[in-house]
Amino acid sequence: MAVATAESIKTQILAGTYPSGTIETGNVFDYVQYEKRRMYPSCEVVTIQPESTVETKKTTETSVGFEIRYYIKNLGIRSDSILTQKTVEDVIRSQIEAMTLQDHKVVFESKLWERQQVGKFGADFPPYMVSSLKITVRQVTPSTATLDGKLVFKKVGSNVDNAPGSDYEYTEVYDVDISEGYRDIQEQYTGSNIPKHYAGAFIGNLICNIPIKTADLGATGDKLNQLIRLRSTGEKPDVKFVYTNKTGGESPSTITETFTVEPERLQRLYQYQDTVVYRLTATVVSPSTIS
Repeated sequence: MAVATAESIKTQILAGTYPSGTIETGNVFDYVQYEKRRMYPSCEVVTIQPESTVETKKTTETSVGFEIRYYIKNLGIRSDSILTQKTVEDVIRSQIEAMTLQDHKVVFESKLWERQQVGKFGADFPPYMVSSLKITVRQVTPSTATLDGKLVFKKVGSNVDNAPGSDYEYTEVYDVDISEGYRDIQEQYTGSNIPKHYAGAFIGNLICNIPIKTADLGATGDKLNQLIRLRSTGEKPDVKFVYTNKTGGESPSTITETFTVEPERLQRLYQYQDTVVYRLTATVVSPSTIS
């Protein structure tokens, strides 16, 4: 993700114009100086968080962090030294803001200054001030992880207008929620306050998220943008699906459900710098077969 390095940031810092006796060639380092040999004034550029990733089924978040530290002795001339230090901080910040720290897909970038007085005494450790600029860059992109959900539109068993020529497979399907059951009918009878329970009508629902690919959109009845289209008769289409999901290495290695639904709603999620996801909600019209 990030194209910047401690070395390239050092080069960018040296390209700025600073007050005399502050930052110059020879006192900017792309590593941490030994404390007892630290130069005053001097500047260090340190990678505090190497390129790191957090990956989920949906996205991969890549982040990297740097810290720029500017050291100056505390000579007791507070007003002048603070003014000069503020000027150096402003130039460094301006140089970093003019630099490309990452590619165009960044979703978060922060630059935070922190200034502190360190009061160590002795010949080797003079009192000094240090300004620290922490830079964090984070990018979120569609995940490259193996997504194990697979939803197949079955041509045979589906009743749609403009049927496809064959079955169609939606891949990378995730967060699938299938619920089924029967309504409960209670009846009271003489001599008891405990009702009897009878099975009512079957009820079922399907909710799933499908990341969109070009092939998922089109004109035939298996395409996501066509699933909620009414038939020429004015009726909802009946769609037969087979859903397969891995079980995490246990036996069986996969679980498969076959069911028929009437699509109800198709929610589109167009989120900044994220995969386009269609969220399908449908009514399951009869008990599914699980294997």
